[in-house]
Amino acid sequence: MTTLAHVSDLHFGRPAVAERLDALKDFIAGVEPDAIAVSGDLTQRCTNREFRQARAYLDSLAKTAPCVVIPGNHDIRWLGAVARNLGLARLFREQAHNFKYSRYVRHVSEDLSPSLEVPGAVIVGVNTAHGITRGSITRRFRDLGVIGHVKHADVERVREAFENASPDAARVVMLHHNPIRGELSGRHGLANTEQALHAFADLGTELILCGHDHQDAVHSIERGTHGLVISTAGTISNRIRAGRASSFNLVEIDADNLRITAHAWRQGKGFVPSEDRTFPRQTASRRA
Repeated sequence: MTTLAHVSDLHFGRPAVAERLDALKDFIAGVEPDAIAVSGDLTQRCTNREFRQARAYLDSLAKTAPCVVIPGNHDIRWLGAVARNLGLARLFREQAHNFKYSRYVRHVSEDLSPSLEVPGAVIVGVNTAHGITRGSITRRFRDLGVIGHVKHADVERVREAFENASPDAARVVMLHHNPIRGELSGRHGLANTEQALHAFADLGTELILCGHDHQDAVHSIERGTHGLVISTAGTISNRIRAGRASSFNLVEIDADNLRITAHAWRQGKGFVPSEDRTFPRQTASRRA
């Protein structure tokens, strides 16, 4: 059995809740997962102070299990996103790009799309947080700069990581933005949802981890010749949607099944199981 703790949208800064963060850390230490996947939005305002808090927290989680982390739309500097795409001078585009991610790179990692292989699973992170770019243009003004997109180069990076992974490892992709419309928000997180899902399905992806929408959800969809299971983790912060609680997901993988259990915050009780779904793995279907 391979166990992954899937956490998202910590939002260090004013929305962060120390009690829930401490409870989450203790819960993960008790479970001792094989890996911890953090799908973006470590900060609220992308400040150095928030990133220092996030870095300290990630370091504490890493004492239990290796962490794989990607940025979210709150983790990039908006001025850099705008400057890069105004195209005022090509000479400044690289500098603007570097500025956009500079605080994330300084405090978290230079690798914006990292991968991690543990016994039983390979997790490939894909950076979908690009700010205001042509790939993320939307007609909804309030979504400007919030919508993400998957670049072709990252699809190829996923392909390479999967090709180099153990044949028995579950193929997992981690994004920040949700590719399935949120039940309460009614919003997709990706501008190129269908192209991305088909591309990942064609590569043999079994599971997609994401966040962004601040509500936990588990979906199974058919794309291409393969099905995809999508784990959307909620937020640990107080930026929850009406009627929903702070939450994270626990993923368990064996030779035959994927099991995803959402854990929701209950005052006085901590994080308790709130939804549990099991799906047959593609490898099991092929063996049959």
